[in-house]
Amino acid sequence: MKVLVAYASALGSTREIAQHIADRMAVALGPVECRSVEEIEAVSGYEAVVVGSAIHNQAWLPPALLFVSQHAHELAQRPVWAFSVGMSDALPKLFRKRGALLQQQRLERSQFQDVPLRGHKVLSGVYEAGQMPAPLRLLFRLTGGRFGDLRDWAAVDSWTDEITAQLAQPAPSTPSEDADVEGLPPDRPKGG
Repeated sequence: MKVLVAYASALGSTREIAQHIADRMAVALGPVECRSVEEIEAVSGYEAVVVGSAIHNQAWLPPALLFVSQHAHELAQRPVWAFSVGMSDALPKLFRKRGALLQQQRLERSQFQDVPLRGHKVLSGVYEAGQMPAPLRLLFRLTGGRFGDLRDWAAVDSWTDEITAQLAQPAPSTPSEDADVEGLPPDRPKGG
């Protein structure tokens, strides 16, 4: 099975998550291609696609949005999963779970309308203090916000394993294929 893991990354965290997903999937599925969305001309050669982007200003990066819109027709014809890498785990503890849920719902409503997804996961990335202006950084820390590498690799692995299990399942056989296997003509009824 030929699988593509495509990503748009601003500072490298999303790229590292995408590569981790591809490497983990490859253990069960064979080689999995991991490429930047900007390098991909077509998805027709892939049987399944996992696509992810960093979230900036509450939206996917423009190259990821362009990739989804340009390839929407092809993507709609194969299984597609999406992941979004933001800062929900950096938020003050009181807002973390709710913030992640709201972000996931908003992204799904606004950005994936033309591509039916098998699943979408919001993940946290690396959020450094220098990415925020000094006055906001102080306020962010005072309210319980945190900085650092907030990637939850166990959650990434669990989600990746769910996708891999779905892709590794054999395609369901049709009734005519079952009859052929048993040596009966497809139109002959089974039974005694």
